[in-house]
Amino acid sequence: MKNPYFVYVGNAYPHKNLKRAAEASPITLAIASSRNVFTKRLEALGGNLNFLGFVPDKKLKEMYKNSVAFVYPSLYEGFGLPGLEAMAAGTLVLASDIPVFKEVYQENALYFDPNSVDSIKQTMEKVLQMNSKERRKLISRGQKFVRRYSWAKMAKETLQVYNGAL
Repeated sequence: MKNPYFVYVGNAYPHKNLKRAAEASPITLAIASSRNVFTKRLEALGGNLNFLGFVPDKKLKEMYKNSVAFVYPSLYEGFGLPGLEAMAAGTLVLASDIPVFKEVYQENALYFDPNSVDSIKQTMEKVLQMNSKERRKLISRGQKFVRRYSWAKMAKETLQVYNGAL
């Protein structure tokens, strides 16, 4: 994509709150999600939406990195892996101020009220107006932070839990 864009990666279920993000976005919101009835409903909104369908991992990393920011407007989640992927790829994360995101991302995301189109829009506009020095600082901090998570560490800790239960 040539023009500046925000990106969302994941399914388009209603609790993902993409309708509000679409209404709030002052520029293109690129959505990487398999096509289904939920993406069709969003497509009917028109506006600044660009539906990409499935994006392979190699291109996904580029898409994250080249975006203005990853937007995660969910009303509820179990964890929030795509936000960590976005940080690792080198982009900012804009996320709902729900407890799980605040626990997982800590001070490494910019938060908004997911029930308010105005709050989402203000956060998006803040990022669009951010100077490059501040932007690089936040991205660097996120990339350092995300190193604390790894599949190997998770597997080891999960195995310890299973062994403790036996």
